[in-house]
Amino acid sequence: MTKMILSLILIFSALCFSVLSGQESAPRRHDFSDGNILKKEWHLRGKQFGVPLTRFYVKKSDSACDRQVLVLETNSSSGVIITRVPPEVWQKYPVMRWRWRILKKVSFSKKELDDQAAVIYFGDGTTLRQNMLGYSWESLSALENVSKLQYGMGPRNVYRICMRNKNAELSKWYEEERNVVEDFKKAFGRMPKGFCGLTIGANSQYSKSKTLVEIDFIEFCEKKKGVASSGEQQVNIAERRIEK
Repeated sequence: MTKMILSLILIFSALCFSVLSGQESAPRRHDFSDGNILKKEWHLRGKQFGVPLTRFYVKKSDSACDRQVLVLETNSSSGVIITRVPPEVWQKYPVMRWRWRILKKVSFSKKELDDQAAVIYFGDGTTLRQNMLGYSWESLSALENVSKLQYGMGPRNVYRICMRNKNAELSKWYEEERNVVEDFKKAFGRMPKGFCGLTIGANSQYSKSKTLVEIDFIEFCEKKKGVASSGEQQVNIAERRIEK
C-alpha cells in the first residue's frame, strides 16, 4: 500500500510539473474575452483640455479569436489606455504579437503626421521621463517608416514605427509580430528596465477626422530558436529615415 501511495504521489507530482511547465512556456496574452477587462487591468489616460476622449470599449465579433474585440473609436479625439508588463514577462517573452483591423478608412492630411488610427506603445520610465516604441496605424507614412518624436519638452522620447497605412484593406485582420526588446535596444541603446508600460491609443484631434479600429489580442511570446523575429530582420532603427 505504501509503494502504491508513493507511486501515486510521484505521478501526481510529474503531472503538476508538466502542467506548470506548459503554463510557463505559454504566451502572456491580453485579450478582451472578458467584457470587464478594461476596468480590471487597463487605465484610461490622455485627457486634454478641449479635446474629446477617444472611446475604448469591448464588443462581440464572430471573426475574433475570442469572439470579442477592443474597439478604438476617434472623432476629433485623443486618448490612451495603459497597463503594465512585469520584467519577468518581457524578459522571457520578448516578442509582441497582435491582431488588428481598420473599419473606417484613414483620411489624415499631410500636415497631421502625429495622428494615428491606432498605436501600441511599449517602453519604460517614470512620469518625468519615458522612452517608448510606438507601433502605429497611420495614413500617408510608408510602411516601416520610423519617426523620432519628443513630447513635453523632451521627457517623453518615442520611436514610432508605421506598421499599417491607408493602403490597408478595410475589415481585413492583420497579424503583426515584433521583438520589442530588440527594437528597444536598437532605439535607445540599452535594455528596458523594470515594469514596462503597454499602452493602446488612437487620436485624430489635429486632422478632425473619424477612425475605427478593432484589436483582437496582444500577446508576449518566446523568441523562436534559430528564427529571427521581424524586429531583427530589419535595419537598425537608428539607421532608418527619421522625421521630427
